[in-house]
Amino acid sequence: MTAPSSIALPAVGAGLVWRPVTVGDIGLILDLKRAAGRVDHPHSLVMRDELEEEFASASFTPGSDAVIAVDSAGRAVAYGSAAAPASQETIVWVELDGTVAPDRRGEGIGRALLAWQEARGLQHLAACDAVLPGWLASGAHDHAIPAIRLLETHGYERARWWMELERDLAAPVAQQPSLSGVRFVPYAEAWQERSRSALNDAFRDHWGTQPVTAAEWAAGDRLSAFRPDLSVLAVTPGTHEGERVVGFVFVDVTREEWPLRGGPFGYVTAVGVRREARGHGLARAMLAHVLQALRADGLNHAVLDVDAENPTGALGLYQSLGFTVTDRSVSLVKRF
Repeated sequence: MTAPSSIALPAVGAGLVWRPVTVGDIGLILDLKRAAGRVDHPHSLVMRDELEEEFASASFTPGSDAVIAVDSAGRAVAYGSAAAPASQETIVWVELDGTVAPDRRGEGIGRALLAWQEARGLQHLAACDAVLPGWLASGAHDHAIPAIRLLETHGYERARWWMELERDLAAPVAQQPSLSGVRFVPYAEAWQERSRSALNDAFRDHWGTQPVTAAEWAAGDRLSAFRPDLSVLAVTPGTHEGERVVGFVFVDVTREEWPLRGGPFGYVTAVGVRREARGHGLARAMLAHVLQALRADGLNHAVLDVDAENPTGALGLYQSLGFTVTDRSVSLVKRF
């Protein structure tokens, strides 16, 4: 693998000025992502605080990790980034995030943007001292055929499918039996590190997952969509550290997205159980608890995403609880 020592800015697109990104561009990028999202992912929105947290991350330097193309009216027409991993244990995963305005597609802008992202991604891989596989990775909804074709043309392979599932909360939720020695508590800051430890253990055997750092966890807690009161932790008696988190279900609620799905809904961002606590119905019990809480909060639907090949059988669990598949997306990877 050879990484370029320097990377020229793209130079395509009539009337476009390409330049490195600054924090002051967040508003332009948000507008671009919202416009593209109406085509690429019409049921979800990129939120401003998500971009702000990304730009504030110690592992992301906007001026060298991202580029933007602006037209003569000052509108962002293209944006692309190549983000270095905050942690690496089994893979050095560099995430490529690229967006082109729908009305400017078909001009070669996406190809030029991807070339820049790949070059920056190779620099990230070359700068890593870890002796691990290196991945450049991106993703798309399965209806985004041009984006998938572009990536595949440049050597990316469809590596994993993700299913979006939805459940109507008007349907009753079966009460689950209580589990001996386990109590459910809402998430709170006091549980932060114990929850992060539980998540990193629960997802250690999931495809591509790398440990979540303390800084990444804190950033997620700050997002306005996060609803700790609707999230639940399963805790058991511990030793010197107090009670131990053995399972979790986390929930986001974004009111701005409600019109996109026809009414109030909550998004289940993560479900997990520590490996030593699996096989006792804990995930089912936590999910039933959360679904009841969402319904009591006045929400009409619950939405979640799952790896189609999840090793714990999560897809079957969700379907048995009344979730049905509504959409699919795919991760594409180029391996080094």
